[in-house]
Amino acid sequence: MEEKQYEQLQKLVIKWAEDRNIFEYSNPIKQLTKTQEELDETMDALVKFIDAKNETEKNQAFLEAIDGIGDMLVTIILLGKMINIDTVKALDTAYNVIKDRKGKMINGLFVKES
Repeated sequence: MEEKQYEQLQKLVIKWAEDRNIFEYSNPIKQLTKTQEELDETMDALVKFIDAKNETEKNQAFLEAIDGIGDMLVTIILLGKMINIDTVKALDTAYNVIKDRKGKMINGLFVKES
């Protein structure tokens, strides 16, 4: 499979949505609701992955997690387009905020210093 840059994939996702009239018939709240659905599906896949009894179950759950993460990215790209936020710029902004952040791990989560 040919490797594509995020920016190129973002353009392809937006074109896909335009071809399906998603921007014409949807709105940011509906798109965020779709993101939540995909997040829930990804959570379910990761629970299955952790609880897998064998490699077949683990591999299936892994593929479901890949699909869920990809679907979340699609919905976020479309949401960004709907409200005129470029997701590459949003990611860059977020990275610049966190890159020097200090904190510690508590119960498996990074908690930033106040």
